[in-house]
Amino acid sequence: MAKQPVTWFVLTDGSRARILRHRKEGTGYDVVEEFSSSDARQPTREIMSDKPGRVQESVYSGHHAVEPRHDAHRERKVAFVRELADQLNKAASDNSFDALILYAAPRSLATLRTTLDNAARGKIKAEIAKDLTKVPLDELPRHFAELVKPAD
Repeated sequence: MAKQPVTWFVLTDGSRARILRHRKEGTGYDVVEEFSSSDARQPTREIMSDKPGRVQESVYSGHHAVEPRHDAHRERKVAFVRELADQLNKAASDNSFDALILYAAPRSLATLRTTLDNAARGKIKAEIAKDLTKVPLDELPRHFAELVKPAD
């Protein structure tokens, strides 16, 4: 009897992620793993609580605030997605799955694309720029219906 291919559905938004797979028996999906980052969900004002620095122009006496060159909130989301990609890279090298279907917020999807290694990237069957992280588990099958063909 041939081994049934294992497809993982990865849902992420930059601060939380779920990895799902078809149930072995019956219909629906089981959670393989869940990840969450409370740091990535904090608003920027909480991460950077200090006032921005101020500078004075040399030509006149005006002062203005200097905005940071990076967005700390976005950096934490990128770090979270990179950690997720590391987990997927390890699972791909261990042959834990045969195919990946990625559902991610657009920025998270871009980070995943660039962070996944060749082994994991080669197993991607679809990439959908859509955030399904807050959708209840029992409602996901209708979102997956266009990609998942019933077994013959």
